[in-house]
Amino acid sequence: MFEPAPMKPKLFRDPVHNIIAFDQSDEVERVIFRLLKTSTFQRLRRIRQLGFANLVYHGAEHSRFVHSLGVAHVARRMLAALDCGFSADERLEVMCAALLHDIGHGPFSHAIEKVTRVHHEEYSAQLVSDPESEVHAVLSEIDPSLPDRVAAYFGPRREFPTEKHVLLDIVSSQLDADRLDYILRDGLATGVKIGVYDFERILTMLETYEGTSSKGQVSRRLAVSYRAREAVEGYLLARFHMFKQVYLHKAVRAAEKMLEAVLSRAEQLQRDGHEFGAVPSPRLSKLLAGERLSTEEFVSLDDTDVWISLKQWRSDPDPILSRIAGGLLDRDLYKTIDLQVEDAVDIARTIDRANALARDMGLDPDYAVLTDRAYDTPYTPYDPEHGDIGAHIPIIGSDGQVAPIEDHSDMVHLLGRDSYKILRLCVPTELRELLRKEQMT
Repeated sequence: MFEPAPMKPKLFRDPVHNIIAFDQSDEVERVIFRLLKTSTFQRLRRIRQLGFANLVYHGAEHSRFVHSLGVAHVARRMLAALDCGFSADERLEVMCAALLHDIGHGPFSHAIEKVTRVHHEEYSAQLVSDPESEVHAVLSEIDPSLPDRVAAYFGPRREFPTEKHVLLDIVSSQLDADRLDYILRDGLATGVKIGVYDFERILTMLETYEGTSSKGQVSRRLAVSYRAREAVEGYLLARFHMFKQVYLHKAVRAAEKMLEAVLSRAEQLQRDGHEFGAVPSPRLSKLLAGERLSTEEFVSLDDTDVWISLKQWRSDPDPILSRIAGGLLDRDLYKTIDLQVEDAVDIARTIDRANALARDMGLDPDYAVLTDRAYDTPYTPYDPEHGDIGAHIPIIGSDGQVAPIEDHSDMVHLLGRDSYKILRLCVPTELRELLRKEQMT
């Protein structure tokens, strides 16, 4: 009698991590693979990770699916590197939370959140906690308490069990599996070489320590050995440059502001009883009406809903709606004008003049003069009055003492003191030309 053949691992060829394998003889990894197969998770294939970044970096076509798969893989490797004797339940929690951390994202998520005022974390928790969802069914079959335990990773840090903070650090911190994956992945997809850092060095130098919060609570936390200080510096610098060159790129941001504007216009027209030339996505219409989507409706919402709506709005009788929709479809993007963040008088003067010129051209300033404000702080330093050291990046020194990385690195100290801020106007090309001519005279 032959012995039954061992179950083969499920393999994924990944451009960042090479082979990602899920061992089907391991109960935890079987659950992860079952979650991967749900329609809720497969939906992430239809949502681009970087939204409009492909209008600038044509290789940025990767989806939230591949990123989320990578995050689960990185979280698994972090658990193994720490070698703290984590239980199967703890491994399961972390890997599920890592895999599912982005399931609440809608299409072009950040632009839609601005209009609907519903954050993706709320939908992530809903998709895990709703008894009608596929994800809930998979998790609750393992343990009825598992959906709530996983959903806790998407909630406020202050409500998370103190004794499990090291697990939360793996999923959500300044050195978490999410950031460790997306910096490498987005850098590879965009071709921005500055997005590279020494991932393996950081991974092999991960440690834990017993930390005390500002409230006097003791918990095990994630840290890095001093021997990986330079690797962590490279990681933080890579993140800084990715924000500067990719995430906050002027053309990418102009497209995002145009999407916010066209969604706001559609919302206004819908509220006024406008008869659209064609019926847009019913799911998107419901969101614009301020209604919350059911789990079933949300699982059907993806980038396609936005693109179909834009194609329909392009031929709508409303000139504002049709112009902006057509601009996004044809990559006829608004141009940008940089403003001096520190000069409030100049900002007000430029915006007022842009609004006046827009009106003279027969344009509505609400949709033709878009203000783009954004900033990123590469690293949030330790603040003993408002947080515990574990909320930042702790370094374990050669003497075994724990201190924030900024105490070990002048470069990180400077990064923590500086924010990359942008303030721009996004306007139609012809309006920018008029403004430039005035500035030259």
